[in-house]
Amino acid sequence: MLRFIFIFPTIVFFVISSAACQEENKKIPTFDDATTIEQIETQINSLSLQLREDVKDVESYKKSLQIMGKTNIAAGEKILKIAKTDEEQETGYTRTVDGLIMLIHTEQPTAKNKKTESQEKLNTLLGELEKQGKYLLLVNGGRFQEFIQGLEQLYEELTLEKFEQLKKDVRQWVNKQPIPFEPMMPLMIAVQFAESEKLSKIDSELAVKTIQELMTFVNSSECTISGEKKKEILEQFEGYSRRCRGTDLKLYGKTLDNQDFNWETLRGKYVLVKFTASWCGPCKSEIPGMLKAYEQYHDKGFEIVSVYVWDKLADTKHAVETEKLPWLIISEELTEKASKPPQGQTYGIQSVPTMLLVDKDGKIIDTEIRGTQLLSRLAEVFSKK
Repeated sequence: MLRFIFIFPTIVFFVISSAACQEENKKIPTFDDATTIEQIETQINSLSLQLREDVKDVESYKKSLQIMGKTNIAAGEKILKIAKTDEEQETGYTRTVDGLIMLIHTEQPTAKNKKTESQEKLNTLLGELEKQGKYLLLVNGGRFQEFIQGLEQLYEELTLEKFEQLKKDVRQWVNKQPIPFEPMMPLMIAVQFAESEKLSKIDSELAVKTIQELMTFVNSSECTISGEKKKEILEQFEGYSRRCRGTDLKLYGKTLDNQDFNWETLRGKYVLVKFTASWCGPCKSEIPGMLKAYEQYHDKGFEIVSVYVWDKLADTKHAVETEKLPWLIISEELTEKASKPPQGQTYGIQSVPTMLLVDKDGKIIDTEIRGTQLLSRLAEVFSKK
């Protein structure tokens, strides 16, 4: 299954029983009493906080995603009923689109190449807005979802020849979008394809080469991205190039007790580096598997380092204590206070969790080691010792 970390860390399909659906529907606000958009947003934020506390594993994360999807759709419908300005209408459509996209990632097509119910609804809505010439940026985001979903078959049949065509398609797609446009996401598709297990086995340096090629494209007169966006993209790609498979990772920062983190002390060990945040549901869902791996392989030479990015120190400490994490922790807030550049920026982190497996020499050997992959990969590397 193709995964795009900047949209949802893992696309997983599941079926919910009718009893579970009834239970979930009780949590979805109707917004009947809401008379302003502010009241609607308050209810959504309140529900989001409740669901965040409920997320303990992958299954509970998927269920919360479906609840939030239905909530956003209900909110969008209500906002469109009470909207008085064009801006308020756009807010309503945005909520609806966001909700449908969430549901798309919880639905399984009944047949190959057949769209799910939410995909059909999203296509219809985007088509109507497109005809009206309204909210081009919103329509663009929805079309981007279509674009990446259409790449799944290509991923399954991936070859270097098809990869070359993909890069051309991505460049064309970027250039035809309205401005302002967030172009980093589609460009990252090419890099993630290059980082795939299939292509990296053919060419271990392909990801770095692809980044260099895309940076040249962004800098060229051929590229229609605005100047400010170009600068931002080049900085992000530079960061990403520092964490491609085969590169030397050089972690730094401050631990929770405000001590300097010494990366060199971990040489000779396999290390899982997880860029994470206390508020991230998918990050929490990875913890049970990480604890199991730590317990099984720590004494054999395995270590974990969690780097908390975009996180307040108090929230990081609370999460570590609540989840009883036994491994090494780096606080981005303390790192920045020590006048060191944030590692999220240094390594081009776009979303969390981002999980890297580093070998005994400090080289990255896996760039998206998630779920059950971690234990199977560790079994493989330690069996070779």
